Amino acid sequence: MTLTEARDFLRAELLAAAAGAVPGYEGVVTHDVGPVNPGVLSDGSGPDTICSITVENGDPSVTDPAGELAAAVAALTARGWQTAVAPVENGHHRATAERDGFQVTVHAWDNEWRLTLSGETPPIEA
Repeated sequence: MTLTEARDFLRAELLAAAAGAVPGYEGVVTHDVGPVNPGVLSDGSGPDTICSITVENGDPSVTDPAGELAAAVAALTARGWQTAVAPVENGHHRATAERDGFQVTVHAWDNEWRLTLSGETPPIEA
């Protein structure tokens, strides 16, 4: 898989999960800076790069972090992702998902209507 294909796949998966989590609303890409080399500043590592993307979604009239997180997890699971839900900590609801080296984290907070999905592609030689 090329870096462009990996980025497009991740973006589509995040948008699909965000839409599945909040019926009637489409997710919005809030962060997508393109390929980066995460180790270049610390260790000068070679040409492997990743893409990091963040998508947000929510219904301003509904505050249901547990329900939205559960719906996002269900959407990711239905699409073939391996998911895990972390215990709620200080009002922070969180789940992780993995598929073929791709990583996703889903965040929701008590008293907040936004759901945030962040993902990274596996390292790919550019």
